Amino acid sequence: MIPLLKRARHLLFVLLIALFLSGFIVFLSGGSPRLFFLLLYTGSMGDKEVFLSTLIKATPLILTGLSVAIALQGGLFNIGAEGQLYLGGLASAIVGGLAPLPPPIHLPLVLLSSFAAGALLGFLAGWLRARRGAHEVITTIMLNYIVIYLTGYLVRGPLSAGEAIPKTREIASSASLPIIAEAGSSQLSFGFIIAIVIVFLAYLYLFKTPFGYEARAMGRNRRAAQRAGIDVGRRMISLMALAGGLSGLAGGIEVAGLHHTFYSQFSPGYGYDGIAVALLGGNHPLFVPFSALFFGALRTADRTLQLEGGIPRDIVLIVQALVIIVVCARNWRFFAKLIRRRKGNEIASSN
Repeated sequence: MIPLLKRARHLLFVLLIALFLSGFIVFLSGGSPRLFFLLLYTGSMGDKEVFLSTLIKATPLILTGLSVAIALQGGLFNIGAEGQLYLGGLASAIVGGLAPLPPPIHLPLVLLSSFAAGALLGFLAGWLRARRGAHEVITTIMLNYIVIYLTGYLVRGPLSAGEAIPKTREIASSASLPIIAEAGSSQLSFGFIIAIVIVFLAYLYLFKTPFGYEARAMGRNRRAAQRAGIDVGRRMISLMALAGGLSGLAGGIEVAGLHHTFYSQFSPGYGYDGIAVALLGGNHPLFVPFSALFFGALRTADRTLQLEGGIPRDIVLIVQALVIIVVCARNWRFFAKLIRRRKGNEIASSN
């Protein structure tokens, strides 16, 4: 319980510092910090419609944040959440566009296909890291570009619905997630509940199972984990596959619960935002939803900030950057240790 309280204080501290610095930047740019905070609140939680919109935007962030956090617990940097989300979204759109099946069969198939597609990309990056020594940061970044451009080509060509906007045809109604709340134009699907359930499953996996213990041991000291008998290579591959699967599922839920199709430039950057979400949440599954809710609120409020307050939407990007800077400044010892461990592990592997 004490570590959890400590993490909660850490998250609150980082948020307060980042918001204070953001208000200071608004003040320096000639704006009113008071108006900024007021619009930030009303634009993200002021009424039921914008609050649901915040939850809708937080749903994929929860899953991509978990994806990055789980990999980091094992000492791996999954920068490929964006590409994994794209591939998962495309796979779910293809399976969802098949001939209608009974919903109890069709919907699980859609979600499983998205998880499998993302897991395939994660598996590839993990295998290259474990068997060929290719750094996962490099491979996942390269895979991001490959997948984003490949999916863009497919929705413009072989999978195009033939409309002005390059996209696939709409999925069948039997492949859509049910709506659990709606107000105005905001419709929150059952995907939010799925994301919350997966948060607890991820927590149980990491902290209550032997596999999670091995993954965390590998993240703390890979050489010691090897000497303790842990198959580090296999664990790296499985951890990256799991991380990729979670990001792929985020894409599947976006298709089945929100867009009901897959189109070019499908994501506004949910995969990359997942890095900030995981860092703010301290890489702990139980804190990732709060972190995702914060970033979802920022994304929802950016339009209100610009239209009603004349505050540039770019201020949201500045807030996100400040959060990362504050987290890194507060955890510089953690990152320094992580880099030293990685160097030590690489030297040990080469010997």
